[in-house]
Amino acid sequence: MLSKVAGLLSLLLAQGGGVRFFEGSWTALLQEAQKRGKPIFVDFYTVWCGPCKMLERYTFSNPEVGSYADKNYMAFRVDAEKGDGVRLANQYRIRAYPTIVFLDPQGNELGRHVGYVDAPGFLRLLQRYQERYNKEKVSSKPTWESFQEQYRVFFSDLTRQSWDEGFSEKLSRIENESFDAGSANTVSEEILKALQMWRKGQKDAALHTIHHRLYQQQKLNPHQALWMAAYALLHWEPLPPESVQWVTFTTKKDPSGLAYLTQAALYYRLGRTTEAQQSLKEARRDLPADTPALTTLSALLEQK
Repeated sequence: MLSKVAGLLSLLLAQGGGVRFFEGSWTALLQEAQKRGKPIFVDFYTVWCGPCKMLERYTFSNPEVGSYADKNYMAFRVDAEKGDGVRLANQYRIRAYPTIVFLDPQGNELGRHVGYVDAPGFLRLLQRYQERYNKEKVSSKPTWESFQEQYRVFFSDLTRQSWDEGFSEKLSRIENESFDAGSANTVSEEILKALQMWRKGQKDAALHTIHHRLYQQQKLNPHQALWMAAYALLHWEPLPPESVQWVTFTTKKDPSGLAYLTQAALYYRLGRTTEAQQSLKEARRDLPADTPALTTLSALLEQK
C-alpha cells in the first residue's frame, strides 16, 4: 500500500514539474505570446495516436523540459481532429502525428518535428528554435507589414465585441468573393455591403455608406467605429482620411489603449507624425510596454 502511495506521489510530482500548456484560445495564445515576447511550440496530436501518448508520458512530464519551456516558450496543445484544431491543422499543413510546430509570437513557423522524441532530444529542439527566434528577432527591422501582423491579434476580439453572431463568417465569404450581401436592413448588413462594394472597386459608394450614412448619422457605436477604422488600417489602400474621424469618435466616447494605438497607426500612414506620436503616448498608458505592435510602431515613428 505504501509503495503504491509513493509511486502515485512520484507520478504527481513528475507531472507537476513538466510542461504547462496554455489553456486559452488560439487568439489569446498569440496575444499572450506577443505580450511576453516568447516563441510558441504547438503539439498537434490525436486521441488514437500512440506516439502522442508517449510524448505526453515521457517527454512533456520531464522536469528539465518543463522548466526550460516555461521560461522560454508559450506551450499549446491541439487535438487536430476536434473543434478549432481541424482549422489549425489545415493552416499549418499537419499530415502526421504527433507534429510539434515551433512558431514566433505572430504565429509564423520557425520549424517543426514529426514523431516521438525523448526528453533530451526535445530539450535540444527547444534550444535550437529559441536560438533561431532570437537571431531573427535581432536581425529583423521594423516594417509596416510586421506592425500589421502584430496588430491583427486584436482584430478577432474586436470583431466579436462589435458585431452580431455570423458577421465573421459573412465577412470571410466577402473577402473570398463568395457572398452577395443583398439588401441591407441592419448596420452590420450595411457595413458588409459597403465592404463588398469596396472590393468591387466602388470605393466612393462604399465610403459614402460608411461615412455619411452610418458614421455621420451616428449609427455606429464606439466599438463599431473602432472596428471600421481597424479594418481600413489592415485592408484598405489608399487609406481614407475619414478613418481618423471614426477612431477619434471612439477615443472620445470609449477610450482604450487599442483605440489610441489604432489612431496612432492611422496618423502614421497618413504622414501626420506629430499627431501619431501623441496618440502613441496615450496608448502607452493602457497597453503593456512590451506589446509588439506598440514597440514596432514606436520604432517606425523613430525612423521618420
